[in-house]
Amino acid sequence: MITITNPIQKGFYPDPSICRVKEEYYMVHSTFAYAPGIPIFKSNNLRDWQQIGHVLEREEQLCLKGVRVSQGLYAPTIRYYNEKFYVICTNVSGGGNFYVIADDAKGPWSDPIYLKDAPGIDPSLFFDNGTCYYVGQRAKENAAYYGDCEIWIQELDLKEGKLVGEPVSIFDGSMKHTIWAEGPHLYHKDNYYYLLLAEGGTAYDHSVVVARSLSVSGPYESCPHNPVLTHRHLGHSYPIQCIGHGDLVESPCGDWFMVMLGTRPKNGCAELGRETFLAEVKWEEDWPVVNPLVGKIMEQQKMLFLPGSDKTKPVGKGDILWTYPLDMRCLGLRENPTTLPQRIERGRLFLPFKTVTIEDHSVPSFICTRLLSRSFEAWVELEVDLMDGEEAGLVYFYDESHYVKAVVKNTAGVNEAVIIKRSGEEVSEWGRTAVTGKIHTIYLKGEDQQLCVEADQRVIADSIELKELCSELAGGFTGCTIGVYAASAHKESSRSAAFGTLYLDFMD
Repeated sequence: MITITNPIQKGFYPDPSICRVKEEYYMVHSTFAYAPGIPIFKSNNLRDWQQIGHVLEREEQLCLKGVRVSQGLYAPTIRYYNEKFYVICTNVSGGGNFYVIADDAKGPWSDPIYLKDAPGIDPSLFFDNGTCYYVGQRAKENAAYYGDCEIWIQELDLKEGKLVGEPVSIFDGSMKHTIWAEGPHLYHKDNYYYLLLAEGGTAYDHSVVVARSLSVSGPYESCPHNPVLTHRHLGHSYPIQCIGHGDLVESPCGDWFMVMLGTRPKNGCAELGRETFLAEVKWEEDWPVVNPLVGKIMEQQKMLFLPGSDKTKPVGKGDILWTYPLDMRCLGLRENPTTLPQRIERGRLFLPFKTVTIEDHSVPSFICTRLLSRSFEAWVELEVDLMDGEEAGLVYFYDESHYVKAVVKNTAGVNEAVIIKRSGEEVSEWGRTAVTGKIHTIYLKGEDQQLCVEADQRVIADSIELKELCSELAGGFTGCTIGVYAASAHKESSRSAAFGTLYLDFMD
């Protein structure tokens, strides 16, 4: 037996999808307006995950121009068939549903193949007897209410890259007035085809339900004990909430597991976003039972020994060293950060002063990484010779209108450390003090949903409230990130701010 600590992916790693190839497991996640798109992870034991790349890295693969942070890429699915990897996904901001192919999960991945006449979101692929099926979600033709959806399938011709035949509606929910039947996956086990899907929306009523059929095209019968997994009946004080959007995988030994998303809110706020959790699955009377005898996701869970599980998962420091290519954990907004006119010299990152800011729906000089814990320290040394209107420093970021900016800024020839918080329409200044010289240190410390900011070893702001920077209060679907940032209020130039290592220490 080994102990699994949930979540198995901390921080903003939502909508997990998983597949196994021989002894190895592969998992992907949604990225919305962040780029590169769709991180891909590998594991040999379901506990220790290593990022091996991104599915969508090139400009021609990913179009996110002008989109808001919670738009873009929704709910990818990864599958392996006939010695090739497939990822299918939705770009809700342009193009719709598409899939890409690779011989190796590390890439390179093909350019997207967009599918015509494929409405809805959250597509999946199912391979059966040499046929590939598109498994999708869509609003009903005569929807009776908002969120009145159905699951449908249609054959997908992979050689032609198009849907063929007629679409067939196979399921519209496990109970009356179900909302947001979505995130479908199909599996074949023994005599049955199983349809796994999410219901109830992505918040506290989120759930996982299952149906089965003797034929891939139905009819599908709903499991009598649906939902097979939810936390909505546990009350809002349970430490894990919003459980749903599951995907099943079978181990080489014939054991079954489910990955799914969930949140860990505090005071009703989950700043880390939707994270990835793991559970065991047993089969009783040809229905899946999730975590038998418990029926919920636990923070610590004893599980059967799996190959390669003698390793310990690294925790704690997550320092970002500036290298070329950039660390896989580095993200940009709307474009791969490698497209910025930045450069790296002697371990320092040079970011240009762009007139695009983090509030714009464009591509700012902002390179960030996911927040993995509420208790954290982040600090960076920057060297900069500022001109009027220029600023550089760190940003704790949820979206375009919810962030904390800690920068050194030049205003009319005077350099100051300035702390700005924006929460919707409310913009407040939390501190301002004069600084001298060209080399400065910015330090952030997060604890108890509050932020302390130091500049050049002086406390500039203390007890900045962070909890409203989350989906529960600000809307959206992402989690918070922290990153380096540079901008100019007046004009762009070839000038840059030089950043040293971004030191990150996550406390749990």
